Amino acid sequence: GTLSGGALRNMPPSRASYQQRSGRAGRRGNAVATVVAFGSADSHDEHYFSDPDGMIRGKVDDPSLTLDNAEIARRHVTAFLFQKYHEARLPDIEPEDQPHLFEVLGSVDGFLSSHSPLNREDFERWLLENEANLAVEVAEWLPEELAASSRDDLLAALVPATLTVIDEAIGGVPDKSATEVPNGDDQEDENVVEGPPEEGEERADPHRVEENLLDRLLYKGVLPRYAFPTDVVSFYVFDRDRSSRFRPEYRYAPSQGLPVALSQYAPGKRVWIDGKEWTSGALYSPVGDDRFKAWNERRLYFECSVCHYASTERYDQADRGELRDCPACGTSATFGKAANWIRPPGFAHPHSWDEGTSPDDQPAPSYATRAKLVAPGPAEPQSWRSITPRLREYSARTHLLVTNTGPRREGYTYCTRCGLIEPTAIPTSTVDGSHPKPFPDGREPTCRGGAATRGMVLGTDFISDVLLVSLRVDAPLTIRPGYLSTQVALRTLSEAFSVAAARRLDIEVGELQAEYRPALTAGGHEGLEAEIYLYDTLAGGAGFARRVAETGLALFEDTIELLEGCAGNCDRSCYRCLRSFKNRFDHGLLDRFLGSTLLRYLVYGTEPQVDAARLDLAADRLYADLSRHGLDGVTFERASVVDIPGIGPTKVPILARANGRELIVGVHGPLTPDHPADGQLRDAKEFGTVIPVHLVDEMVISQNLPRASQQVIEAIG
Repeated sequence: GTLSGGALRNMPPSRASYQQRSGRAGRRGNAVATVVAFGSADSHDEHYFSDPDGMIRGKVDDPSLTLDNAEIARRHVTAFLFQKYHEARLPDIEPEDQPHLFEVLGSVDGFLSSHSPLNREDFERWLLENEANLAVEVAEWLPEELAASSRDDLLAALVPATLTVIDEAIGGVPDKSATEVPNGDDQEDENVVEGPPEEGEERADPHRVEENLLDRLLYKGVLPRYAFPTDVVSFYVFDRDRSSRFRPEYRYAPSQGLPVALSQYAPGKRVWIDGKEWTSGALYSPVGDDRFKAWNERRLYFECSVCHYASTERYDQADRGELRDCPACGTSATFGKAANWIRPPGFAHPHSWDEGTSPDDQPAPSYATRAKLVAPGPAEPQSWRSITPRLREYSARTHLLVTNTGPRREGYTYCTRCGLIEPTAIPTSTVDGSHPKPFPDGREPTCRGGAATRGMVLGTDFISDVLLVSLRVDAPLTIRPGYLSTQVALRTLSEAFSVAAARRLDIEVGELQAEYRPALTAGGHEGLEAEIYLYDTLAGGAGFARRVAETGLALFEDTIELLEGCAGNCDRSCYRCLRSFKNRFDHGLLDRFLGSTLLRYLVYGTEPQVDAARLDLAADRLYADLSRHGLDGVTFERASVVDIPGIGPTKVPILARANGRELIVGVHGPLTPDHPADGQLRDAKEFGTVIPVHLVDEMVISQNLPRASQQVIEAIG
């Protein structure tokens, strides 16, 4: 209440965030509060620095609760039935006798065994015996907002539906031998040197291999987790004064969901806490087994260098460093090299490091990828639902993968003994040799090293509801992976789909996200087919993606209206249509006109057209840049008329003359490479044999003008 001012070191994500932060000052009303906000160099901060009214004025939308979600109600019903079963079967237990919260339901193995006090067979028997009473109790607390049909379905299938979702989640325990990986002594893993444990070194308990039932049910989305996320990790700052050789104490331990922590707490990142700067430099967990368990359960990560499709494999299915042909774009030997992939149990500022590391020593920042869909679409055509001849969709609950591959995609160097970690991209390494342990250890404060792995990546996966949308084009259109125009068109449609879907369902935009990939088909390899997938950001899914699927064609019509009806009448994208804080790194890849052109073709079959004024502007920019080069013996003419044999006088965008030769330079639409937008120029390219025609992508001119000019200069020879 005594604060009279505040300083914000960046522009907040939204107006509500700004009001919440700035509203901390001046609450007593005895002075005018002063708020200073700094804008950084990214497009989000620059926008609101130039137009602060959009941040500091206006109404804030009221938060709302969605109580008509049958999927969430189903999970609460399952949790309620488990609770009642435990009350009936278990005696009172003192909290001290069961200190491990996630072990309260026992293990998956135990639940499948008929000899356990709580087991699957007894649970079914108890449900059938008490079905009538349980249905009455559930009916009393189900929200009235739930549709009558959903309510009736839940109550009518109370027992069989509950058992079905549980059986699908626990359907057999994974073969532990299949997930075993070679230890560091394996000579095939040339970048890992793993020795015997140090005397007194903490190691994973080999007998603790059973998976907790509660962990499994939460991961599979069987139980509700809105208020109880299980994928939260902490960033630990040790308290040097209070830590002992037997018990580390923590000065700070902020937490984030793992998909967010992979960016915010990534090794090498600076974390500001309580006005001080701390640096992430270790993987750490207060539970000694967690870090060793994460390493023992590591997988191999593949990512395509062209289309960025990604997946993980078990160690018995691939070799470290292996290169494969990409299953998405079909490019040869671009999928890999396979790198170690682990799910970090937590992060820490090494206790021997002082706070306030100089920013000059920091490596380049790294961020987690968007969620990657690993599973292919269904091979059977009847599994898809056709929307138009070029659009079809498919709904599923499946795994999504989030990964941080480190600065410059080189991964991280990680000490498997003590947890010290650093970006592989830094020029000098402290992890390979002997180094101080990152956590307090009075017994042996120094790690002898010799057990480092290089190029390791960090990640997590989760199950969610996914709507897969397949897009198909015909030549001369292309959506080939690696093209700038493909990135712009598909990124634009991904963002537009998520915004339009959230508006139609009347939910927060952050509840749904979208990403794209080449289709895992022959058409995907040829650049004629791609896929955009919408997914629930809530791990386990909330049923939103499935509800979007029920809207059918309306989603795509809404998206066209969003792209073409921007209230700001922007030239490519703005905060009134597509831009937001969350996609600020992709603002340069958002083009509502290109997205609308592609979507109209997919929905209505309209031939893609690029606005003539936009083509003229691109030709003007290219001509001006070429003229500035001052090439000896080369001249350029803008909007010149050329007499082409067999065609006649033809107006061309740019005519280049060099050493008695002529070259016509034209502009093609982003989605139609080597296909002139102008009819006369198309004839000149197809039938003219005297004067060659060279086409430049309008998208390359607008976003990489030096490259566009270089292409023309190379064509002139």
